[in-house]
Amino acid sequence: WLILIFGKFFSVSLLLGTTMLAFLSVFFRQEKHPFQKTILFLIFAFFLNLDLFVINPNSQNYAGVVPWMIFQFFQRIFHDVGTIIICSVVVVTCLLFIFEVQNVIKFFAALGKGILKTIAFIAVRVFKIFRFIGRSIVKLFKKREPKEIKPKPSKPKKEKKKKQKKTKEGPFNPNIIDHAAHDENDQPLPKPPKIKRKLTQDKDQVPDEPTREYEKPQIEDFLSSVQASKRDREEIEKNIKKVSRILMEKLAEFGVDAEVINVNIGPIITQYEIKPAPGVKVSKFHALADDLALAIKATSIRIQAPIPGRGLVGIEIPNVSRDTIYLKDILLSDEMKKMDGLLAIGLGKDISGKPVVADLAKMPHLLIAGATGSGKSVCVNSIICSLLFRTTPDEVRLVMIDPKRIELSGYQGIPHLIQEVVTDNEDALVALNWAVTEMDQRYELLQRYKVKDLKAYNVEVEKLRMQDDTIEDHKKPFIIIIVDELADLMMTVGRDIERPITRLAQMARAIGIHLILATQRPSIKVITGVIKANFPSRIAFQVSSKIDSRVIIDSNGAEKLLGMGDSLFLPPGTGETERIHGAFIVPNEIHNLIDYLKVQPKPEQEIKIIEDEETMLGEFDYDDELFPEAAVCVVTAGQASVSMLQRHFKIGYARAGRLVDMLEQAGIIGPHVGSKSREVLASEEDMKIYGYLPD
Repeated sequence: WLILIFGKFFSVSLLLGTTMLAFLSVFFRQEKHPFQKTILFLIFAFFLNLDLFVINPNSQNYAGVVPWMIFQFFQRIFHDVGTIIICSVVVVTCLLFIFEVQNVIKFFAALGKGILKTIAFIAVRVFKIFRFIGRSIVKLFKKREPKEIKPKPSKPKKEKKKKQKKTKEGPFNPNIIDHAAHDENDQPLPKPPKIKRKLTQDKDQVPDEPTREYEKPQIEDFLSSVQASKRDREEIEKNIKKVSRILMEKLAEFGVDAEVINVNIGPIITQYEIKPAPGVKVSKFHALADDLALAIKATSIRIQAPIPGRGLVGIEIPNVSRDTIYLKDILLSDEMKKMDGLLAIGLGKDISGKPVVADLAKMPHLLIAGATGSGKSVCVNSIICSLLFRTTPDEVRLVMIDPKRIELSGYQGIPHLIQEVVTDNEDALVALNWAVTEMDQRYELLQRYKVKDLKAYNVEVEKLRMQDDTIEDHKKPFIIIIVDELADLMMTVGRDIERPITRLAQMARAIGIHLILATQRPSIKVITGVIKANFPSRIAFQVSSKIDSRVIIDSNGAEKLLGMGDSLFLPPGTGETERIHGAFIVPNEIHNLIDYLKVQPKPEQEIKIIEDEETMLGEFDYDDELFPEAAVCVVTAGQASVSMLQRHFKIGYARAGRLVDMLEQAGIIGPHVGSKSREVLASEEDMKIYGYLPD
């Protein structure tokens, strides 16, 4: 009866469709829309049956009642041609829906690629065969020509060989990689955008502190980016081929056989990757740097021999026109979005135009050095703004030390600061000593909670506070200490400033305290061996000599930089430097960001560096029985020194020095200032209040 109603072909299709639905439901449960695909299969089979009626009239003998009636209806209205067209469209549409359009497109695309590759392969083989036959015929005719009786002189022969070698090279086409061709997402923004957020945050409209939440500034509202001018591709390729030939010919003059393989066009420089011939020493390229610069008429060139991880030599030549690298492009790049850490910072772009970002938590400290005007302060501002855009005051707190009083003083009043920007050298020493004390206290907390780093501690404390609100311990923020001019501190305070810096650099990584030191005097007296040993991450800007370059990054190269943000970055754990071009941020953008942050709420946890002297003295716990007598001695005498305590108590130098350190920590005497005597801060009344002197 099924064949009588629907016909033989459609009845078999109906049974197959029912079987397919059951099979998909049992074995392919993850398959999308199995019931809809089964219905589409039945429609496909029905209209394919109608197509067969037109194409093969003999199939009408097995037609059922329903298909035959519908076929007669279509044939009377559309005739045979119209019926075939309509039924074929329905059949193809059902197939596309059953197998999904994307999969069908992928199949035909893969099939087309395979056919094209096969045709190209056959064409190349045929071309090579004909070329081989042609060369063989040419050689055969050359052998039959009569030879000359007189041999040619040797000198013209060599010249001829050279000419033949040059003509044999033919068209020179190195692989050119232009970073500007990939920066299609940059949109021209000639004017900085207006800040919409400031309109709702006037001082008269600021709500009460307890009801407000900190809102992170949006990068698009404060930073701008101007698209670089489009380059003439043909002119660039022509110039690159010209320079490549000059380099190869100049190297050949000095007996160095090499070939230009790749050319990376960056925003500031262009790197020519050269493959030396077997047997060529790498040291020859360094020796020929000045000769190559003279040949190509460049201001300066830098040779990287070899390029790490590749068997090539890099020759870096400045571009005629430089592109400006904006901090906005770095912070909105995919590389920055992939960073999971809170302390991710944007540094700039490498020689190929790829954004360079780093995690300060993994460094864990950063040393920045270079000559005046080379871009250090802009780099420091870029790092600070990267942190301000990414973190809240409850996550990261800043301590800024600016002896120059002009670079970092503009950040005064932002909620991330623990205290005001430190401009006095003595206060800087107090701030660094406080950081050492804070480090010791945090290590005690880690020991108590049996965790290894600050992140694990914060997770543990948050878990415990959710269970019990009476716990006094709170989450601890990261602390970033930024020193803009280390040389001035080293000159005035000397080794006293080196001691806390060394302790923090050695031990502060696990508890979330990180240092960023910047200096314009890269000398051994400023960047000592102890400081360098504990700062594996360094950035060297342009310097005046090779000695200064070796002081910063232990290698030459910084003296060949171009200035204005051009730098060499030494990542942690690697001995190879990476050339980067620093990101630029406009001063007006920094001011707008600071104005926005000033009206934001302060962090919940308040941290104090310089406490009242009475509080420090009253809570100080000493471990030497002579401490009260030493305190009375220095207060009565009005001065303090190690030699004075040695003579007065007849003790050794080590114990007297320890007493002086404890007196400084207790706030009784001031820090050491060069050759001057320490200032006595406490009075005899303070000694009486705390029982050191009788009433």
